[in-house]
Amino acid sequence: MTLLTASWIALLALQQETTLPRQMALDDVRKQDPPQERPTEPFRPSKTERPFLDFDWLELTPGVGMAVYSSKFLADPAPCASLRAHAPMPWLNPPGDVVGEYFGLFAQAEFATIDRKLSPTVSHRSGVVSFISIGADYSFLRDGIWILMARAGVMYAHYGGVADLKNGFGPLVGATVGLQLTGKLALTYSPEAIFGDSGSMVFLNTLGLLIQF
Repeated sequence: MTLLTASWIALLALQQETTLPRQMALDDVRKQDPPQERPTEPFRPSKTERPFLDFDWLELTPGVGMAVYSSKFLADPAPCASLRAHAPMPWLNPPGDVVGEYFGLFAQAEFATIDRKLSPTVSHRSGVVSFISIGADYSFLRDGIWILMARAGVMYAHYGGVADLKNGFGPLVGATVGLQLTGKLALTYSPEAIFGDSGSMVFLNTLGLLIQF
């Protein structure tokens, strides 16, 4: 009986010695840090996922200057004022670089006085001319100091009932040269040519303050 008991105790001790290391090994595996995921490449939105216009980079440019009328208007140069809005078009630009948003759309309203040199017997010789336009622009340079842009579009001219002037549509071309004052403000000079009927033209030259949002 004593021999049987001693054999049984020895067997239990041997089983405990072989089980304990296995249990400790399992605990060590559980305590190990989980495997790290492999880094993925930065997400670049596809062309279809980019917005047509990015209003987070909206720019407004109020300006004042002079309007110069071609000889067909029979009018001297006169003061003018303008307000232009610009937003980049990520849909047409490479993704991943805000500075690279070179294409954009603009909309603007411009106003100028006019006083035609007509016969004193003609009524409504003077008034206020309005030009409402929309089009596309392209930024050639934006380096934090200088801004250089070109634009082209279509405008609607409303001559406010001034004698012998008809309202209508026409093309326009223009440019903007700017000097960055701060991160959000730039001083700009914007020449622009507006083409009317029968070869008539209006040249607008404005100094503005470009406000970047």
